[in-house]
Amino acid sequence: MIHYFSTARLKVYELKAEHGPLTDALLETIPRILTKNVVENLPPYFQGIESKAQAKAWLDIMLAESRLFLVKNKNEEVLGCVFISHALEQDNYQDKHLGYLLAEEQWGKGLASELLHAFIKHAEQTESWHKLIGGVDKHNFASAKVLLKLGFTKRCNSNQSADFYELSLSKS
Repeated sequence: MIHYFSTARLKVYELKAEHGPLTDALLETIPRILTKNVVENLPPYFQGIESKAQAKAWLDIMLAESRLFLVKNKNEEVLGCVFISHALEQDNYQDKHLGYLLAEEQWGKGLASELLHAFIKHAEQTESWHKLIGGVDKHNFASAKVLLKLGFTKRCNSNQSADFYELSLSKS
């Protein structure tokens, strides 16, 4: 794992497949994070992760399809993750889809806002991305509120189950 950035309460590390074998501790933690309520509105491969083998399969998919960042607290306990993938519908590899999730017991503590604010600021300084695009289930008002608070704007091309928000990154 490579340290990506830190905040007052969080440490974020990029996880890459070439960094070697995944630890049993990480594989045991993933099912505790990907609970029914956390993954309720996410794609099928997020659902039903209950064992280390299923966690390994999920991680393999995530590492193949995206850049995956683990979110830890100051005690190095995994609290969630951020994932970045190409916005293929526009064939623009500088526009990225942003996804994030936090363990249910971390909800309501302001961690999502803290995490994404710092992630955006760090990306503006270190990445060549132009836009971040986040999809949010229409019933996930908390995530929509976080994105709007951080400066995302709602896109017109939302669908029946999700709204999409985008943020143009400013380069320093």
